[in-house]
Amino acid sequence: MKIGFLVPSMFAVGNPANGVAAQARFQAEALEALGHEVVRLNPWDWQDPAEFDVVQFFIGGFGLYTVENLRRSMAKGILVFAPIIDSNEPNFLYRLAAAAGNLHPKIFSIPGELRRQALNSDVVICRSTFERNRVVRGLGVSAAKVEVVLNGTELENSGQRHAEAVRKRLDLPEEYVLHVSAYTQERKNVVRLAEAVGPLGYPLVIAGFAQPGRELESLHALARKFRDIRVLGFLDRDSLRGLYTGCRVFCLPSRHEGTGLVALEAAAHGANVVITRNGGPPDYFGSHAEYVDPNSVEQIRDAVRTAWGKPRNAQFREFLSANLTWERSAQALAGVYGRCLEGKKSGMS
Repeated sequence: MKIGFLVPSMFAVGNPANGVAAQARFQAEALEALGHEVVRLNPWDWQDPAEFDVVQFFIGGFGLYTVENLRRSMAKGILVFAPIIDSNEPNFLYRLAAAAGNLHPKIFSIPGELRRQALNSDVVICRSTFERNRVVRGLGVSAAKVEVVLNGTELENSGQRHAEAVRKRLDLPEEYVLHVSAYTQERKNVVRLAEAVGPLGYPLVIAGFAQPGRELESLHALARKFRDIRVLGFLDRDSLRGLYTGCRVFCLPSRHEGTGLVALEAAAHGANVVITRNGGPPDYFGSHAEYVDPNSVEQIRDAVRTAWGKPRNAQFREFLSANLTWERSAQALAGVYGRCLEGKKSGMS
């Protein structure tokens, strides 16, 4: 199949560790490894949509306004929508906002735009059952049109020798709690994480993409109060692999997570995981993680303490290897494409 992947142009200059961009990149590479052609679509290199079997767009909303019109040019191909809905709002509020965005051509809402794009795509692919329920019950899209394709993770282990080299270079302790994210986003809840772990006396290492502002100021203030908190900033992939291998616990207590890709990567390196209960993580981590209410500092603290006291989780790595690789994700994605293309072909004949 010839497949086009389309993401919002803001990814070109935004957060370099964006999880959606990572998902698109890893799925594209895995699809190519399966023998498919994947074109990373960009506005500087026009492509004829009619030449593609599949065009899949990620996130949607106003960043890809009118993208649903591509479907008219794809006589034989299909338009696929991969929404990214990171929200804990009740579904009825989403329904109201979606309805408001369809009352008049000059009245817009983000859920209304997502609904329009979903209804005018051939299939909607979600990252979890939570997201699927949001699309079906919150946006009012037929369940028959919505599929769940789980993301995957890399299984390459950097090895203890590499982890030791990273530890020495960054002057880290032997064992630590790790967090990796765009950690100045309020949704990542890193200030509460620092408040939870600081009094425990466990070393807390925070890495990722940061922007100036109140969250960063609060975090630095907590790092001054609790000397075992280290804020490293952005690191390359090799350094992150070393951090994953060396950490004892990985904690991602976000207000909402679609998947928790960084937590999956840490788990693939043997770390015990503490993660938010909100959103998609239960589909990925099952019984292999400690789940927390992100609004409770006490729950986060207790879960980190519990995870710290457990042996490293080798069983979960075996589960990931069998079920949650990017190859598995690409196989499932290609299966959805194939069924949808066959259905469209049958409908045309």
